[in-house]
Amino acid sequence: MEKSIIVTGGAGGICSEICRGMAADGLSVVVADYAKEAAEQTAAEIRQSGGEATAVQVDVGNQESVGAMMSQAIAKYGSIDYIFNGAGIMPRTPVVDMPEEEWDRVLRINLKGTFLCSQAAARHMIPKKQGRILGIASGRGVAGQARAAHYAASKAGVIAFTKSLAVELASHNITVNCVCPGATDTPMSRAGLTPEEFKKRTEVPPLMDGLTGKDEIVGLVRYLLSDATRFVTGQTFFLRTPK
Repeated sequence: MEKSIIVTGGAGGICSEICRGMAADGLSVVVADYAKEAAEQTAAEIRQSGGEATAVQVDVGNQESVGAMMSQAIAKYGSIDYIFNGAGIMPRTPVVDMPEEEWDRVLRINLKGTFLCSQAAARHMIPKKQGRILGIASGRGVAGQARAAHYAASKAGVIAFTKSLAVELASHNITVNCVCPGATDTPMSRAGLTPEEFKKRTEVPPLMDGLTGKDEIVGLVRYLLSDATRFVTGQTFFLRTPK
């Protein structure tokens, strides 16, 4: 039976590559994003390549919108087997200059969004006694980040939430894990940085030189959805050493 996955933030960056990778593996993909046109474009590209995908607009920080996303996904594919919580933002502002509204918006999308989408997915998966829930964290959630304290705090929250939800869902045969891609070349990673700042941000130890590539990220997601990791849960996987 063909399986399906929801990828939030699926319209661009890392998550659009995950959408394409999962479709290439034969999964039906729900490209969920607030940017409706971009999500539809990603879904169309997948279908043109022979895969199965549909686009759904969602505000991950709004419970009603998340519920509508789940309903549309289930109506389209009958069931949802996996969800990848990839929606996120990272504005760059020093703490002393940070408006309260900016702090709230980052936590709302990055952390509350992960909670709401995971909650909705878990409610669907528990009766089936199976499912995989994945989130995206960051080494910034461990090491911190100047001019992005709200982002770092939200990702630290995702890591703690992952561990907690994994404990709750273990008896239902549902695994919960998160990935930390490390330095990647995406519009969000470059936003607010000069070329020199971006280069410094992406410098890593010699044995791990370079940026994380799409094949590495998709490969890790593929591994976490495989039978090889059916007993792996509550874990955070780093593709680059946090520093």
